[in-house]
Amino acid sequence: MILLPNSLDLAESKINSRNEVFKQPILLAGDVQAESTQSSLQKIDLNIKAPTTTANSVYIKDLTTGDILFKKNSETRVPMASTTKIMTALVATEHFKSGDILLVPPEALVGGSNMGLIAGEYMTFRSLLYGMLLNSGNDAAFTVAANYPGGIYEFVNAMNQKAGSLGLKNTNFTNPAGFDNPYHYTSSEDMAEIATEFTKHPTLSKVVSTKETSVISFDKTKSHPLKNLNKLLGTDGVVGIKTGFTEIAGENLVALVDRDGHKILTVVLNSNDRFGESKALIDWVFKNFKWE
Repeated sequence: MILLPNSLDLAESKINSRNEVFKQPILLAGDVQAESTQSSLQKIDLNIKAPTTTANSVYIKDLTTGDILFKKNSETRVPMASTTKIMTALVATEHFKSGDILLVPPEALVGGSNMGLIAGEYMTFRSLLYGMLLNSGNDAAFTVAANYPGGIYEFVNAMNQKAGSLGLKNTNFTNPAGFDNPYHYTSSEDMAEIATEFTKHPTLSKVVSTKETSVISFDKTKSHPLKNLNKLLGTDGVVGIKTGFTEIAGENLVALVDRDGHKILTVVLNSNDRFGESKALIDWVFKNFKWE
């Protein structure tokens, strides 16, 4: 099936605001409400002091028990850069199938981090997921959005509707890649909920646990080598999920750790050292908490 739209840089480069897609909000995520539930089991807190971080917003959750382990300005609205693509992948996966063939339109070549797509190229949705989540490809994110029914505008609306259905009150999207915009924001708590939903999809979890791979165009004439930008991946139980950076948003990392029978999700937004601070927080979690 070919879905037509309506209308290599292996290092994550900054996304700048000159390439805004929507200068005004579309459908605010908070306009759609949903109840959220949470359960937790007893944990033992050893009262070891948490490490100091430069990150503006931090949230740590045990996905195994539902325990909230640490919060810092967790409801503060902040720019999220390419961690946006966690929601982009989630919404896209609920519509497209892995083998769907998508056309790369000219408007998808928006600059910044990319997987090296060429206008007119055809790629499977699966390949675009890898390019979007490993290389943080803006071109992949916009290609997926452009092929959605109604195009980019309706895809972003679907992102906001999904945020609303998750009960998120401090999140709104204006584009599928993470370009800076006053109306494009989240909080570490909201991002944790998005990432929690993301981890429920085995295909997505497999993609973000991949260190490097290569994908080819549908006609097998072009190859795109991909490398995961998450430097913590594969260390100390880290199995995902997504990085993000712009000068305005700072350094961002949503990390998933699978260790000692617990899956721990850490969200570090607007940091000066996303990898160092995330690692310090992860190490602190497993020193400070024990579960019965």
